[in-house]
Amino acid sequence: MQKEIQTEVLIVGAGPAGLAAAIYTARANRKTLVLSGKTRSALELAHKVENYPGFKSVSGKELLDLFEGQAKDLGAEVLKGDVIEYGLGFDPKMVTTRNEIIVADAVILATGRGAQKTQIENEDRFIGSGVSYCAVCDGAFFRGKRVVVYGNDHEAIEDALMLQQLGCQVTLISHCKKVKCPESLREAARTKGITMLPDTRIKSILGETTVERIVIESAEGGDFLDTDAVFIIQHVPSGNLLKRAGVELNQRDCIMVNREQETNLPGVYAAGDVTCGGLQVATSVGEGVMAALQVLKLLRQKKSAA
Repeated sequence: MQKEIQTEVLIVGAGPAGLAAAIYTARANRKTLVLSGKTRSALELAHKVENYPGFKSVSGKELLDLFEGQAKDLGAEVLKGDVIEYGLGFDPKMVTTRNEIIVADAVILATGRGAQKTQIENEDRFIGSGVSYCAVCDGAFFRGKRVVVYGNDHEAIEDALMLQQLGCQVTLISHCKKVKCPESLREAARTKGITMLPDTRIKSILGETTVERIVIESAEGGDFLDTDAVFIIQHVPSGNLLKRAGVELNQRDCIMVNREQETNLPGVYAAGDVTCGGLQVATSVGEGVMAALQVLKLLRQKKSAA
């Protein structure tokens, strides 16, 4: 059961752009929630940063920790979770994760470029027609049917167990030789009769209007597997989700913004690497600050109009 969270400002992404924005909105006493996804910020992976003003040399993780600590000290909340659905074309905005439905007056998209995941062939075509990124959200639609869970961690096995409880015939596919979760969960999956296919990849999803089968590939070669749904737990294609929400992207899947970091949707802003701007910490911080200033202006206008 997803819980509802209400906030004034939702910032999707906990890199330098998102945290800089949070510092400004939280300092202005606006209720601020930062959503931090599974994908680590590019800054966190930087061994040394020597071109950020005020620091001769600092590790990326140290700098990011300072940003986050300052945002939290000012009152911002940081929540772990990946977005599985955006509702941005109306007020208030609604953003859905596996465990929460977040309602916000304004949204700043600061997700970064992220690790460029290779999508499964036809994955985007079947989103909402058999392809899902959340078994908790969509599992009930496939009671008693054949389903595939594709993932490598404890969330994948937990989702497989939940679907099995709904009477589904479950196959858990992992492209790792060993699923990254406790042995107790793996044993529970085996005990419940869940078929596990390690070291296997899904190459393609096939069907007419809905998912009917998948093409899989392992060391033994390729094969077909009939299924009514594929629950992909290992990544969420943010570009596709944003397009479905009506956010305008360019040919490189970068969010289109003006000088005020406004997207084509009122009340929705974007900052940092997701806009494909300077791709530097300093420019990301600047864009995050500009987005925050515009959000604060918007919230003042809403209050005056109320």
